[in-house]
Amino acid sequence: MLNQTGHIDQIKQLNTGIVYRIIDQHGPISRIALSKQASLAPASITKITRELMDAHLIKELEFPVLGLRGRPAIGLVIESEGWQFLSMVIEPRKITVSLKEINGTTLAQNEYPFNVKGNAAFIQELLELISQFFADHQPLIERLTAISILAEGILDPYQGTIHQLAGFDIKAVPISQHLTKQTGLPVYLHPTVDALALMDHFAFSAKRQVKNIIYLQLHNVVNGTVLNQGSTLDANTHKPILFGHSQSKESHQVTCYCGGKGCLEREVSISAIVQKANTLLDSYSNTVLHQSEISIDKICAGAILGDGLCVYLIEDVAKQLAKPLALMMNLLGTELILINSPLNTASEVLFERLNHYIQQYASPLYSSNLLIEKSNFSIKESESTLIQRALYDGSLLLQLLQG
Repeated sequence: MLNQTGHIDQIKQLNTGIVYRIIDQHGPISRIALSKQASLAPASITKITRELMDAHLIKELEFPVLGLRGRPAIGLVIESEGWQFLSMVIEPRKITVSLKEINGTTLAQNEYPFNVKGNAAFIQELLELISQFFADHQPLIERLTAISILAEGILDPYQGTIHQLAGFDIKAVPISQHLTKQTGLPVYLHPTVDALALMDHFAFSAKRQVKNIIYLQLHNVVNGTVLNQGSTLDANTHKPILFGHSQSKESHQVTCYCGGKGCLEREVSISAIVQKANTLLDSYSNTVLHQSEISIDKICAGAILGDGLCVYLIEDVAKQLAKPLALMMNLLGTELILINSPLNTASEVLFERLNHYIQQYASPLYSSNLLIEKSNFSIKESESTLIQRALYDGSLLLQLLQG
């Protein structure tokens, strides 16, 4: 009986999420069209939409039908006003806290200094900042549904634990447990690469033919995630992907904050590239980088012009990324690599060299048809995607329907 109940709950969650997603993506949509798109019986559509309407998560809206006279048709659309979530983006030395509607509209935002050491201080300061934010914006707060946390480091989204965090001296902080205990809200903790990948998927999946994708983030952190038919690999395995913390150079003695040595992040992050440029500057007397302070924009501009040092730096990034990416391609059958990075300014150089080296390491079965493309979404643009996914898969919807 328990197994049957669990099975019924899973079906209800899945069907409710499907209905909500279709209304969000195609609304205003009639119940008949919704039934066809969701492949659900009209009776099921009626039951689900009634529950969503009673909870003020969807509403009816009149809309004209092209070519038809008379009264406008009645369609369903998302009702996001009043439904809110708290978004937090944790970065070295600062944290950005925002109050957002579930459609992504920002209602209030504050940036706070955040530079603490130790687990206890980290948790205490975070809770105090949340309380301060609530106090400052109390008139705006209505129905809070969840907390979304984006951070860079070694995270376990499924246990809600931050193991290590770039720029912070903390270890194995069960942050979701603490915040849920204090606020009563579900917590969605993820690395920013997950939010960026989902943002790209929600924006382009309908137009994109390929469905087996590696999404690569190359900023001051290096991370990757895998999307297959819109589902991230870690959502199935419940194991975080630590692409940036795979070993790049065995002889490298610099210890990463994760505890390892020779991590890819220490070699191909934006800060590592700029540092390497400064180290090699004296060996390239004619480089344009002598003319002003070195930045990643100047390195990209120089690479496009064929500057020797700039081209070398970009080629070195491509060479170090190629092997781990080729290994992933051989295991996963990847069709597309999406790159989100300031290096996209020099994509014509980076993508050509990356493809060149991948061809040497990956099976021709996959590498011969590989696509490499840009993804230019910002972290700010992607802050609502974890909540959006939780609504689309029905997990957060069921909590809201149950009060």
